[in-house]
Amino acid sequence: MTTSALRLLYPSDCFQPKQPDEVYAEEYEAAVAAGLPVSLFSFEEFQSGDFKLRQKPQPGEIILYRGWMLSEMDYRRLHISVGELGAQMMTSPESYLLCHHLPRWLSLLPEFTAETKVFAETDDIAGALKAEGWQGCFLKDYVKSLATDGGSLVTDLSRIPEIVDKMKKYRGQIEGGVCARRIESYDPNSEKRFFVFRGVPFGDDADIPDPVRVAAERIMSPFFTVDTAMRSDGILRIIELGDGQVSDRKHWGSETFVRMLRGSSIQV
Repeated sequence: MTTSALRLLYPSDCFQPKQPDEVYAEEYEAAVAAGLPVSLFSFEEFQSGDFKLRQKPQPGEIILYRGWMLSEMDYRRLHISVGELGAQMMTSPESYLLCHHLPRWLSLLPEFTAETKVFAETDDIAGALKAEGWQGCFLKDYVKSLATDGGSLVTDLSRIPEIVDKMKKYRGQIEGGVCARRIESYDPNSEKRFFVFRGVPFGDDADIPDPVRVAAERIMSPFFTVDTAMRSDGILRIIELGDGQVSDRKHWGSETFVRMLRGSSIQV
């Protein structure tokens, strides 16, 4: 596989289907300027069951999606739809879920991340955690935490059913199940996002810490993110993995990001 075979797929603007969604416009323009092939599709039409691609791929091209989060079912459908056009997704559904769903990558990097208990939505989560001696936790489903209405930090375990209900209210569903993570204190100013592309870890500077290098070796996915933060005791921790296709760039500039996808050396 060569980098010239790579085509980027972006969601289009709702009202101007020939233009990328404004969230991805800067990155899209950087990709075009760098000579990477790009295609657009209507995310809304896709969700309704209709997948139409502007700028159709050439047979055998590798497609890298850059857009909104997709459920397991929707990603599998995207994978099939791209295959029907004679191209193929760089990331298989299995690799997508490996990084998108917390329990899948957790067992591969246990020494670098917070202890986590995984439950079904209907389990007595509070009772199980109390039996383990936990006093609190950070709560999320397999993908996301509650970012509003009090958040996901639990200091009173009896509030867990209430928080799970709020997660369902704001997200529409609990994806996969519920994860209770042991509370660790991090320096918020130390958080960084790294990308791993085709097995190689990249940062927006030259420093790649050991936990990220280990993740690049252990996680068999062609494109994913590793988020790190410094714990209060000075130990660097992995706080999250994510599929790179549905992860935003955070502090990365669009040109730096696109250079990585082209296989060029990263420059600040």
